[in-house]
Amino acid sequence: MDYDPTNEALFHPERRPPLDDFAQGWTLDQICAELSRLAYIRFEQGEAATLDRTLTKAGFTAAKPFDDAKTSAQAFGTVAPDGTVFVVFRGTEFDSFKDALADASVCLKPWSGAGLVHKGFLKTWNALQNGIEEWLGTVRGARLVVTGHSLGAAMATLMAGMHPHAVLVTFGSPRVGNRAFIESVARRDVRRYVDCSDIVTRLPPPLFGYGHVGEKRYLDRKGRLRASPPSRWEVLGDRFMACVTYLLHHAWRFWRNAPARSAADHAPVNYVSALLGRRETA
Repeated sequence: MDYDPTNEALFHPERRPPLDDFAQGWTLDQICAELSRLAYIRFEQGEAATLDRTLTKAGFTAAKPFDDAKTSAQAFGTVAPDGTVFVVFRGTEFDSFKDALADASVCLKPWSGAGLVHKGFLKTWNALQNGIEEWLGTVRGARLVVTGHSLGAAMATLMAGMHPHAVLVTFGSPRVGNRAFIESVARRDVRRYVDCSDIVTRLPPPLFGYGHVGEKRYLDRKGRLRASPPSRWEVLGDRFMACVTYLLHHAWRFWRNAPARSAADHAPVNYVSALLGRRETA
């Protein structure tokens, strides 16, 4: 799988076909990465069969969709062959004004958990919460995993804040809440993946009181997961080289590719290829 710099990978991740070997010998985090990309399949617009085929082929249950038209928030639930229950949230759809509005509502506000959280992310989570909780009451599993990409990662983080025993796996997550919120989930099972220059992981700025949940799992410019968290200077150097390479090889194809590495790194498929160890070029 080549690194994908295209606008289509960033703006329409659902258009790439599902991987044929989905979940076959994959780790939990690899499964979460592809599920987070599959969440962009627009099941509410008649594309549910595509998602269900991929899930059931791998032994998962058909998706239980959750959709709120008022906020344009979506997620789905599914149960793996080993009984693991997954709740997967869809990220920002770039053709959705409501998603953009949610992302832009950056003021912090109280919620039912500890601390203060992002107003827009909270609104989208609240829109889906009742349906998800009702569905969870009908399924039994060995463990609960919540996951998502981008805005979906933010909603997953809020859900994990309400479920102390849930495993949280996120990709390209923005900051979600303040220090009190972060401390309330500090001892949870959290894996937060950051793909090199991904700009979304640096938003909203920390000057508003925001911080990240969980230790960063850094994927370098070649898609390699660093065994231990790199220093600030190592990250800056890696990102600099990534940007230079991107300018030389991809940015000039402006009619096809994302304008900068910081945008292209946010594409869900680039998280998938990195976690699977299949990224061949960058």
